[in-house]
Amino acid sequence: MKDLDQALALVLDGLASAGSERVPLREGAGRVLAAPAHAVIDLPPFDRTAMDGFAVRAADVTPGVPLRVIGDLAAGGALLTLDPGTAARISTGAAIPEGADAILRVEDAQLSNGSVNPTADVRPGLHVRRQGEDLHAGDVLARPGDILTLPRVSALASAGVPAVDVFTRPELHVIVTGNELLPPGAPPEPGKIYESNGLTVELQAEADGARVVSHGTVADDFEATREAIERGLEGDVLVVSGGVSVGPHDHVKPAFEACGVEEVFWRVRIKPGKPLWFGRRGRTLVFGLPGNPLSTIVGMALFVGPALRRLAGEADARPRLERGRLGEPAGPSDNRTTFLISKLVPDADGVPVAWPTERQGSHMTGALGESDGFAIAPHGSGALPAGADVDILRL
Repeated sequence: MKDLDQALALVLDGLASAGSERVPLREGAGRVLAAPAHAVIDLPPFDRTAMDGFAVRAADVTPGVPLRVIGDLAAGGALLTLDPGTAARISTGAAIPEGADAILRVEDAQLSNGSVNPTADVRPGLHVRRQGEDLHAGDVLARPGDILTLPRVSALASAGVPAVDVFTRPELHVIVTGNELLPPGAPPEPGKIYESNGLTVELQAEADGARVVSHGTVADDFEATREAIERGLEGDVLVVSGGVSVGPHDHVKPAFEACGVEEVFWRVRIKPGKPLWFGRRGRTLVFGLPGNPLSTIVGMALFVGPALRRLAGEADARPRLERGRLGEPAGPSDNRTTFLISKLVPDADGVPVAWPTERQGSHMTGALGESDGFAIAPHGSGALPAGADVDILRL
């Protein structure tokens, strides 16, 4: 049985993206850049006004001396040229007309009979945004390894970038096993339960950047399980939910062996999720997750998600943990690092305070629905007092 850190290191060892592709900027959102992204144009691309008002020659402006208004300029509209003694009404974002060098704010102007009377002085450059003052064409806006967050996508779009080079998305195949499973919407049957793990795996994998191929539910039959696993090994990652224990109806491990999957470890010192299985066949990572929903969520967050993000180009991907505090005493169970289903409430400083739910255990799906995540009690830590610092896995 591996400790959590040992098991994670074995999963992530040597992982890297298999390649890259060029995609439209919209499709690159949330993905990892594989090559620098350069500005196509200067920003601003031309001298433009930062204010509504009047484009003027600063040397012409004297309070009380009117200037003849020769036009009205809007963003994206036609251009014109200012002669001495003239002005042009202008809206925010419009191009500065030739001959103008300042903006007289609308608040500092009185318009009457086709002329504008300044009520304040201006200086050259006042309220003018100069071409290239933000960035220049060719400037690097994002670098390899950067995640294309919303701010980066906005900056790239503003700089005229139509497409980006990103690391390819890994393909995850998912198989759910069990004779007892019913699809959502089916009428209840004695001894049957509704299947939820497939949906959980798919949603978590997609959030971590994967393309998902579902093979549906497979009966507890060795040959059916083997055939499904063989098909699932065509992807970068295979996740099999259920059937990884050693009972007479647990066929996943023998099917892995029959398909040539090499076991790396089986069982991790965590609760829930202890029977988690991990192996490889060639470049394909293979995970066998215990069948209860909490184990599936924990296994995906701790192992599968970081592996997917590494394969998607995120070089330092690890479980997404944050620091918080316990709201009441708690501790690990069975000498395993224990993920305590918890309600997370921020304190006055915004630090999450974890309040473990009254019901704990890998089968407590109802308690999971009332929670925001897990407080992590490390094995060997003993009882932790209220206020103790802990890692939080937020869902």
